[in-house]
Amino acid sequence: MEHIDLLRDIIAIDTVNDRIQGHHPSRECPEYLQNHLNESGLVTEIIEQNGYFSVLGILGKTRPITCFIAHFDVVPTGPGWKSNPFELTIKNGLGYGRGTADDKGNVVALLLTVKTLAAQPPPGTVVFAMTGDEELGGNNGAVSIRHQLEQIGSFPDYLVTADGLDMKLITRRRNTCGFTITLPKEPKQIQGRLVKHRFTTEFLGRETRHSAYFHPGVDCHALLAASSFLRLHPQLQVVKVDGGFLKSNVVPDWVELYCVDSQEQTSLPKEVDYDENLTRLLSALLPLSRVHFPAHTSDYGITLCPNLLHSKADTWEVYFDGRAMTTDTKSEEAALRMVLDEQLVGIDYKLTVHMGKAFMNTPSSAHIVKTAQDIASAMKLDSTPVEMGGASDNRHFTDRPVEAIDFGPIGDNIHGPNEYVLLESIPTVATFYTRLVRALHGQS
Repeated sequence: MEHIDLLRDIIAIDTVNDRIQGHHPSRECPEYLQNHLNESGLVTEIIEQNGYFSVLGILGKTRPITCFIAHFDVVPTGPGWKSNPFELTIKNGLGYGRGTADDKGNVVALLLTVKTLAAQPPPGTVVFAMTGDEELGGNNGAVSIRHQLEQIGSFPDYLVTADGLDMKLITRRRNTCGFTITLPKEPKQIQGRLVKHRFTTEFLGRETRHSAYFHPGVDCHALLAASSFLRLHPQLQVVKVDGGFLKSNVVPDWVELYCVDSQEQTSLPKEVDYDENLTRLLSALLPLSRVHFPAHTSDYGITLCPNLLHSKADTWEVYFDGRAMTTDTKSEEAALRMVLDEQLVGIDYKLTVHMGKAFMNTPSSAHIVKTAQDIASAMKLDSTPVEMGGASDNRHFTDRPVEAIDFGPIGDNIHGPNEYVLLESIPTVATFYTRLVRALHGQS
C-alpha cells in the first residue's frame, strides 16, 4: 500500500535533531519529499536557513490560500525500544518507529493529499510545507516558510498544521514559555557517607515522555521527585547528578542523585566534596514547577518541567520546558524571580525566559472550524473542537489574522519508546485534508 511504502522510506531516513550532540537532518529527506511534490507538478523549492532545510510546494496562484505545514525532523530515540526505531515495524495494524506519529505519518498524509489535489486542482492556492527543525522550535523552518510566503504575498487565509493526533479537531494549543537558570558552582567539603538515590518518571497509562503532556499531580517527573526528596532530607548535600537527559521537551526517564549524608558518619570521618549551589538549585526545582502567572484558560493549565541539567566549566544550568496560553514574558519572569529570590538567597543566578511568538486559540465560530466539523461529521469522525498539549509550528503564524487548526493520524508514545501510528488512519487523514481544502475553496 502506498502510504505504508512512503512511511517505511521516510522512517528509514535519520532526521534526528539533537542539540546536545550537534546532530540535525541532512538534505536527504527534504530531497526525497521534493521529488514527490515535483512528480505531482507543484512549484517547489528547498529552503535552507542556518543549516536546516524545509520543503515548500505550491499548487495554484490565486486566493484563498490554504497552507499545510508538517515536520519531518524527530527527537532522539532514547531507551526502551522493542524494535529498530529507524525501521517501520508493523504489528496488529500499528506502525512502530521514531516519528511515525510525530510527525512522519502526517507527512505521508500530505503526500497523498498533494497527489489527489494535483490531479484536479481546486480554486485558489494550496501550499504544502515540511520543515526540519520543529523539534528545536521552528525558528529555522516554519519561520523561513512564513518569510518566503510573505515575500511573495501569499500569507495564508487558512492554516492546517499537520501535526495533530488521534484525528481530533484541534483548535487550541499553548505557547512555549520555557526558561533557563544559570548559577555558579560552589564546591565545598563535608563529613559524611556517600549515598545514591534513583528516581524514575511515570506517565499514567502511556509511554510518551513529551513534557507538554505531563500532568502535574498525576504524572511523576524524575527530577521533580528528586527535588522533593532533597527538601524532605535537608541533611543530604549533592555531589553529582546523572540522568536520562535527552532534549528540552523530553522528560528524563530517570535521575540519580549522588549525595553525602552528613548525619551518617563513618567510623573514620572523611571529608567529601559536594556542591552547595547545586543542592540548593535542585531543591528549588519543585517550587519553580508550581509557579503561576496570568494566562488564558487552558485544559492543561501551566506546565513547567525541568528537563535538562548541564554541568559547565564553572556553572550549573537547568532548562525548564514551559507551556501556557500567554505571550506575556514580563509576567512570567516576575513570577519566577519571586521564587528564585526566596530559594536562592545570596546566589548570583541568571534567569532567561524563552517565550514563543504566539499560541493558537481559534474560536468555534471560525469558518475553518465549522467547515472541518461538517467534514468530520460526514466522515463519522469526532467533530468536537479540543485542545492539544504540545505546541506546533502554527505558533509562528497565529500572531497574524489566520484561521488555524491542527489535525493528524491516530497514534501515541510521542517522544517516548515504541512510538506508533495506526496505519489505516493515514489515508483517512489525507481524505479529510482533501475535502477540507475543496470545501474552504468553494468546491463541493
